Amino acid sequence: LSEYEIYVNESGSFADTDPPSAVVSAVDTTTHTVTSSFNLANLAPYLSRGIAYRVSMRAVAVTGLKSDFSPPASFSF
Repeated sequence: LSEYEIYVNESGSFADTDPPSAVVSAVDTTTHTVTSSFNLANLAPYLSRGIAYRVSMRAVAVTGLKSDFSPPASFSF
């Protein structure tokens, strides 16, 4: 496992051609443990307040192979 791609939009529909909103390393380089969380507040400067957004993520292997999109979850600021 290499990284996680995080996708955010208002529709909850994601396609392979969509660019990720964030990319997070799958392994913390300091602790050498698997990354298990991402604070969506880190995306706040790029999103509007009061809008319901949908977030989905994909795992990316070292070979570049990507998983399917996770089921979307909703959030807002």
